[in-house]
Amino acid sequence: MPPPASAPPAAPWRADWLIAGGLVVLAGVVLLLWQRRRKGRRGVDAVEVAVSPPTAEPRTHRPPASESASPVAPVPSNSAPAAPAAATPRARLTVALRPRRGGINLLTATLDAELEIVNTGDVPAGAIHVAARLLSAHRDQQAELDALFAEPRIRAAIPPFALAPGDGRMIPLLLTLPRAAIRPIDMGGRAMFVPVAAVDVRYVSGAGEAQSAAAFAVGVERAGAAKLAPFWLDGPLRMHETLGARPHGEPVLR
Repeated sequence: MPPPASAPPAAPWRADWLIAGGLVVLAGVVLLLWQRRRKGRRGVDAVEVAVSPPTAEPRTHRPPASESASPVAPVPSNSAPAAPAAATPRARLTVALRPRRGGINLLTATLDAELEIVNTGDVPAGAIHVAARLLSAHRDQQAELDALFAEPRIRAAIPPFALAPGDGRMIPLLLTLPRAAIRPIDMGGRAMFVPVAAVDVRYVSGAGEAQSAAAFAVGVERAGAAKLAPFWLDGPLRMHETLGARPHGEPVLR
């Protein structure tokens, strides 16, 4: 009996077709996945644009027709500074002491001086009352001056007078201090005396009373020296002709 015939081998073109078909199916699957992923990314991009801040300028609010028909008048500003009030014209007296002679004897210390008073204000000064005292310099001088200038008027050196704006007057003063009232100041083992002239000028300016009070330390002028020399208590008793005065303490101007 003849052997059975074997099946013929598969044709090579069939295998190629199967491979090609598989590649086509695989490509379709890849294309489908790519398209879905692209749609998903587009959705994300759209969301990001929606939440990003707008670049367009904001619109100006327009009031309704009823508001625009009746415009509101501008309110005047009250922030402008008010003009300063003009100062009330007044008299103002300045004082300066010009000593001429001074010294010490057995009983008293004496000062011969002139007081210059000038009205530097805008209106006349009336009822000018001048009082002056001779004191002895010491450490608590300012408290003594404050109390003295706060006292009521003391006996005037001359009768009251008046000064027009810009006018001045020179008043002679002869002041004395008992020797027992002198407060010696120790200076290197020597006792010295520094006379202090306290001047209190009160006057009427407008409807009120004003005051110009000041104190002046008096000493001996020396050639080429800026400071004044004191009166020495352990030296010979004499009168000095070349004297000078310097402001002493705090003045009162009111």
